Amino acid sequence: MNVHLKRWLAVSGAAVVIAAGVVVGGSYWRLESNLKTVDLAKEITHPRPPSTPGRPLNILLIGKDDGRSDTAMVVQLNAAGDQARVISIPRDTMVPRPQCGNHPPASIAMFNSAFSTGGAACTVATVEAMSNMRIDHFVQIDFNGFRDVIDRLGGVEVTLPEAIDDEKSGLHVPAGPNKLDGTQALAFVRTRYSIGDGSDLNRIKNQQLFMQALSQKLANENWLASPQKTFSLADILTKSIVTDEEIGSISKLADLAGKLTALKPESITYVTLPTEAYLPDPNRVQPKQPEADAIWSQV
Repeated sequence: MNVHLKRWLAVSGAAVVIAAGVVVGGSYWRLESNLKTVDLAKEITHPRPPSTPGRPLNILLIGKDDGRSDTAMVVQLNAAGDQARVISIPRDTMVPRPQCGNHPPASIAMFNSAFSTGGAACTVATVEAMSNMRIDHFVQIDFNGFRDVIDRLGGVEVTLPEAIDDEKSGLHVPAGPNKLDGTQALAFVRTRYSIGDGSDLNRIKNQQLFMQALSQKLANENWLASPQKTFSLADILTKSIVTDEEIGSISKLADLAGKLTALKPESITYVTLPTEAYLPDPNRVQPKQPEADAIWSQV
């Protein structure tokens, strides 16, 4: 798993995997055997946006839950490797979906249907179609693995702007600072109905808030500098992720991590794809133009 911002990266598993796997010697092969990959070149057969030199490195982070993709974020790392931007895509966004394997294209479909239709490769293809931007890599993480990672880290402290009392997710926490364990953290990034207007946009705010807190914890506690300390975490992560084949080895993840050493938590910005009401269905949204295209074109 890999590719995100240095400390933030550990969420997806990359930097921690590298720190532990490369240094711990024989454990390298154990971590290597845990990795699962998808060959995007084989799975996506139609023409893709070009990969041009000097542009940002684009990585799609997918959160998987019960066969569905409930979270999708595009991480853009600039050429210097010292600035990153995370773009969240609401799962309820109505967009065109390209052909995925034997599944014909759809002129309009809910964004997260791409994953249930053709897995991570179809989600990559759908993001490329809606953004006209090359996705270089993807990292898919299972939500149960995410929970176990947070527990291994000893929990993450998040300052909540309002109390959450959500029967669906089982999360009951007051406003202000809260140290969330793995189960609470998973409920927090999934909660939507008890906050704001109950839309997916509010859940995305929680996810971004949590990612900021997590990146800061990893930086403050210097997790990535202690291979022995993080091997068990790396073992959890590599069992919980799927990546594209191009980064699907410990050595390739190490190469990628080398590009991230200049990145600090305060150099990561979080935005959400601009959307507006989708008139045929009040429970759905659509990209708001020209703001949505402007988000994708910004470097």
